[in-house]
Amino acid sequence: MLLSNYQFRFSLLGTILAIIGLTIFMVLGTWQVFRAMEKQQLQAEMDTKLEQPILKLDKNIADIKSKKYLKVIAQGQFDSQNEILIDNMVQDGKAGYHVLTPFALHADKSVIMVNRGWVPVGRDRRVLPELSAPSETITLQGTISPPRSKPPLLLGKPDIKSKVWLYFDAVQFKNKSGKDILPVIILLDKNNQYGYTREWPKYEVKIGMHIGYAIQWYVFALIVLVTYIALNIKKSDHQV
Repeated sequence: MLLSNYQFRFSLLGTILAIIGLTIFMVLGTWQVFRAMEKQQLQAEMDTKLEQPILKLDKNIADIKSKKYLKVIAQGQFDSQNEILIDNMVQDGKAGYHVLTPFALHADKSVIMVNRGWVPVGRDRRVLPELSAPSETITLQGTISPPRSKPPLLLGKPDIKSKVWLYFDAVQFKNKSGKDILPVIILLDKNNQYGYTREWPKYEVKIGMHIGYAIQWYVFALIVLVTYIALNIKKSDHQV
């Protein structure tokens, strides 16, 4: 069957819809490609930082956000009175909390939250787990990490009168304790004696996931293009 027996018949509505579809899917695919590139750079940064020598947290904390994923050592005191529990933390299939305890750095009294690990909920949620923290000045080791982000679709803010929160909110914590808080936390080293169960997940940025999504959106764009061409190519009324 000869191609000369067919002709392309332009459809204004079909063309507009095809352009819209192609644009949307191509933009989404390209966005995922850039996300993969960003994650690849982040993975390289994390791998580099995790291999660096342990950093001592002293007076050089003005750019503390840039120290994320670094292993650190800090000296100071726990503030167990303002300790909070982050709910909905699962360990080995069991429900529990992450214990976040304020830690006043000895060098300048800056306060940083320390995630001391996981504890089980227990049989009765109304009964909170019994926790303990030393009151004297101690030295601890851990890894700088961003705090857990607010869960999606969650409305409202943590109740400062409650010890159990769904996520850490620095502004609400200041309202609760009257203390400014550094914008990162310390994941307490699993060998440190002042914590609970600590099986911190390995940092993985899942670059392959973004590449997979990019391919998916580009395939959708190709389907739109093929469908547009197929619907607008008609058999010619005049055959040779």
